[in-house]
Amino acid sequence: MMKTITRLHKAMVLLEYFTSNSWDWNTDNVNMLMSQLNPEDKKVFNFDVRQLHWAEYMENYCMGTKKYVLNEEMSGLPAARKHLNKLRNIRYGFNTVLVILIWRIFIARSQMARNIWYFVVSLCYKFLSYFRASSTMRY
Repeated sequence: MMKTITRLHKAMVLLEYFTSNSWDWNTDNVNMLMSQLNPEDKKVFNFDVRQLHWAEYMENYCMGTKKYVLNEEMSGLPAARKHLNKLRNIRYGFNTVLVILIWRIFIARSQMARNIWYFVVSLCYKFLSYFRASSTMRY
């Protein structure tokens, strides 16, 4: 635990300046420069943040912080991702079971809920039957 707390404290100290302060950014010069670039220069000097894939950018940002700022090993990353996927699947399974249990309680007590349940199940069955039939058709 002490190793983990030490690493967290180090990360907090290193990143405190960036997470505690506030800055006002002005993009007038960037917009002016972008409007004056010709199409060939826009390809070479692509700095339009609207084209960023933000999920990938944030993942790379976090990985870079982990590797270069915190000087942590990246070798444990595949095992950590595997563990995270396992925990995510457990959460989805638990939530599914919980919803089914709650729904079954309502079905046992209400005729209207039971009718809705049977309607949804029959729609799903018809939907699956349609896809089963259409997947066996030859063109």
